[in-house]
Amino acid sequence: MKGIKIILLLFIIAVAIMPPVAASYISIQSAVTAADNKTTIKVTNFGDEAAYNIQLSLDVNNKKTVSNVQRQLGVRESFQWAVPLNFESKNPGKYPLILTTSYEDANSYPFSAISVSTFDYKEATVSDIAAAINNIKLSDKGMLEVKIKNTADTAKDVNIRLIIPKELTAKKDKLSAMLLEKSEMSFNFDVEKFSALTGSSYAVFAVVEYDEDNKHYTSTANGAV
Repeated sequence: MKGIKIILLLFIIAVAIMPPVAASYISIQSAVTAADNKTTIKVTNFGDEAAYNIQLSLDVNNKKTVSNVQRQLGVRESFQWAVPLNFESKNPGKYPLILTTSYEDANSYPFSAISVSTFDYKEATVSDIAAAINNIKLSDKGMLEVKIKNTADTAKDVNIRLIIPKELTAKKDKLSAMLLEKSEMSFNFDVEKFSALTGSSYAVFAVVEYDEDNKHYTSTANGAV
């Protein structure tokens, strides 16, 4: 589809539990490129042990496409996944793209990682909303704060989404708000462990969207839990 361009780099590191004398790890880098109606994702394992049962999920405007399972990805090995990107929307502008990578280590322990980027549909737009996430250290549960700022002279009716990996749970991950001109607001999301490993850090994202004058706008923020 004309008007769509995507470039996304995703870097994932999973550290497996090993004896104190050594620590093996899986380090996966994914690159996403798209032009017209075709998207290609290349996944490479830069760690020192193989990853197993790798599956990719691409979410574009709440429409998910899931890859076949790649049974094994050895050290320095790569595979590619070609995805049709038949995106349509009534408003041109910038939209979010969410990539989830699920995989296992040699002990069949599951991991997942997310990355969020944006792409321009028909024409580029620049959001007047700035967003930020305050990182937290999660024991069992905690409060994740997302701050947004409207830099424009007009109010914005915004939709906010919290994007988290499978190892975490959010009681509520979507909010809507009217953000007045030249103002700031903070929103708190309750986040709990589901299968997260103690001492591990997980990337989380916030996506802020709004429509104005028949155009779509998107801002993103990233943090760690």
